[in-house]
Amino acid sequence: MENTFLNYPDWQDTADTIHLFLQLAGKVKVKRCTTRPEWAHVLLYLLPDGLTTGLIPGDNSAFSIFFDFRQHQVEFRNGEGKRVDIPLEDGLSVADFYKQFNNALEQMGSPTSIGVKAQYFYEPVDLDRDEKHHTYDKIAIRKWLQSLLFAYKVMSLYLAPFHGKVHYPAYYFGKMDLSCMVFNGKLVPMTLKNEVMRKALDEEMYACGFWPGDISSPQAAFYAMPYPFIEDLKENATLLQPDKAIFKPDKKEFFLALEDVFSYPDPEKTVTDFFQSGFDIFQKIQPW
Repeated sequence: MENTFLNYPDWQDTADTIHLFLQLAGKVKVKRCTTRPEWAHVLLYLLPDGLTTGLIPGDNSAFSIFFDFRQHQVEFRNGEGKRVDIPLEDGLSVADFYKQFNNALEQMGSPTSIGVKAQYFYEPVDLDRDEKHHTYDKIAIRKWLQSLLFAYKVMSLYLAPFHGKVHYPAYYFGKMDLSCMVFNGKLVPMTLKNEVMRKALDEEMYACGFWPGDISSPQAAFYAMPYPFIEDLKENATLLQPDKAIFKPDKKEFFLALEDVFSYPDPEKTVTDFFQSGFDIFQKIQPW
């Protein structure tokens, strides 16, 4: 991977726009795909050129939605050979994209009614009315895609030896992160009223991922999060690697900034060591 990266302020307008675009695809999966634990049915999957929904059950024929970030278009295809493309270009507002997106679903033979409220966004947004977000910087998109591909590689390396239940790296449309998980099989239902969190966290697990940052935490970073949560590292703080990694008690997560990753001689090993050290600390405090 080329040694370039973006923190959230470097591409905020584009990041916000593409975040909202991708939420439409995620919401279609919420509506049409059979519910699975940990929201596994609504994930988007990384390909060399972008993100895809994979197959979605349609009214008459299955279809897919692919965000091609090299050709800069969204491709709709179904099992009957139909195809509709939406060009991605600077100036395309979320509201205009919403209209074209729904028209494409109709042409696929699978019109889908989805909620128009954006999720996990820093301000209220109605996707069908949003004219504010309309920025598409192709260079920034390319850098973000390269970060996702690097993150996928290091997460896959970390997961490879694990024998148990695994969620391989996938994109979560709510918070814009690429995440993976390992589980030990013990159910630990969450008691929060928040339905999204209750369904996301229902058994002991350790999640690792990459997140491009947001308005409250602007640094792009790798993270690791155990569940059940840990409140502090106790006497295990020295186990965390590398030296620039931190634990944030308020978030109950480990963080390693993307720009710090590339300050080390071996970035891939740096990230896998970070993931492993977080897991080792988790096991010291709450052994499986």
